[in-house]
Amino acid sequence: MAKRGNLNKFQDKELEERPVRFKRYQYLFLIVCEDENTEPEYFEHFQKQIPKDTIFLKPVGTGRDAKGVVEQAIKERDKLSLEAKKDVDVVWAVFDKDDADENATKIKRFEDAFEIAKDNSIEPAYSNEVFELWLLLHLTNVDSAISLPRAEVYNLLQEKIRKNKAYSTFVYEHGNANILEIIYEIGNQALAISRAEVLFEKQRRHKPIEANSSTTVHMLVKKLLEWIAYYSYEPDK
Repeated sequence: MAKRGNLNKFQDKELEERPVRFKRYQYLFLIVCEDENTEPEYFEHFQKQIPKDTIFLKPVGTGRDAKGVVEQAIKERDKLSLEAKKDVDVVWAVFDKDDADENATKIKRFEDAFEIAKDNSIEPAYSNEVFELWLLLHLTNVDSAISLPRAEVYNLLQEKIRKNKAYSTFVYEHGNANILEIIYEIGNQALAISRAEVLFEKQRRHKPIEANSSTTVHMLVKKLLEWIAYYSYEPDK
């Protein structure tokens, strides 16, 4: 017999191994991310808003560059479609510019990501330079006329979070997904969306690799929220 203290571990393992009953889901929403921790966990948080038996949301982390993320998105879509025995409704690839402009090879891989995504009906959600820009927009405006390198985005995140008394000694460490709980608590998603829209419009004339600072993660978030709202709608009786 399992010890009482270990019972929850066995229950959690059983739930993880239990086959997914895909037939009960009306919409399959796949998100394949560059990062293996922060980004998948960010999108996993939306599970709390999804009505039961409606949207099957699957965020996947890869640890690959832009082109690698899109290529993996194709594989993940095929895999999920096979498991579910039906087509995946939408696939998003989430990736950053990072140092993609460092040399000709990296530039080509970054630009190829968009071409491959287009050819395979995959929606790209990119950030220039990093995903954390999207998190920063939950806390403050960003001047589109000023390019923000990664280190500056991280510094600004720490600075803005520290303005909250509860987090006055906060130290940001890249890759630490614990920052998400802080963003959920003190950030404003609606403002982040509107701020991202402003940045995108002002950078629209530039190619993604040149559009610092900008992000299109808000487009993915808006679509996800629209589907959640659609399945949450209850007409007046």
